[in-house]
Amino acid sequence: MTEPPFQLHRYPVSVALSPWLDFHWLIEWDLPGGLHHSQRVLPFPNAHLVFEAGASALHGVASGVFVRRLQGRGRVHGLRFKCGGLRAWLNGSVQTLSGRQVPLAETFAWAEPAHVLSTEQAVLGAGSQHLAVAAAEAFLLAHLPAVDPWVARLDAAVQQVMQDSSLTRVADLQALLGLDAGSERSLQRRFSDSVGVSPKWVIQRARLQDALQALAQQQAPSLAELALRLGFCDQAHFSRCFRQTTGHTPAQYRETLNRSMENGPHPNA
Repeated sequence: MTEPPFQLHRYPVSVALSPWLDFHWLIEWDLPGGLHHSQRVLPFPNAHLVFEAGASALHGVASGVFVRRLQGRGRVHGLRFKCGGLRAWLNGSVQTLSGRQVPLAETFAWAEPAHVLSTEQAVLGAGSQHLAVAAAEAFLLAHLPAVDPWVARLDAAVQQVMQDSSLTRVADLQALLGLDAGSERSLQRRFSDSVGVSPKWVIQRARLQDALQALAQQQAPSLAELALRLGFCDQAHFSRCFRQTTGHTPAQYRETLNRSMENGPHPNA
């Protein structure tokens, strides 16, 4: 069996940070000279705080597939915010970060460049992953904001949308949040400010995640059946949204998967 080109580890955040954050994720890689690996990910609707050598930043919700090229040896340490969890740490709307990676010193008022650099070095140079987790948390623990009960409600509702493929309308999300049907405009503003994207975008991203999983199955459904099941008005609408997000049509994506299974893993995939 081919060894994976990188190692991914997850650790829970401390109780003190749990009202705003989900978990730590750590990626480590060590590729032989000349080899590289391009990892493609369709992210969930969450912002991330990422410690990376010379590039520590807040990553807003990505609009499309995020591609990370790995080569040589390295480590990246990230913390995933709950949906809406980042808002309390900022002076402005989370929407300003959508699709962007912004240096920490430009987003946190208290994050002086020297402090960011010393924390980055402590996190990435830690002798163990547990020490790295502690160093990353220390960066935030000294500046805890007030707890907003809305974050827990919002995150729980979005998690349910991500897990239940039958939820395909904004009205479904409103119901999960206990909001009446006339509150859609208010919900739009709240999502824009605290999540960075619209409720419709969150639902569509969840259903596209479902589509990626369905297309990877050996007995994948027809595209027309899949579009109907995931709440798209027709196959053309589904294909258009899929391509806008991933850069490929569903048919192209399925063909690429079939070729990769026939040819086996490639060291530069």
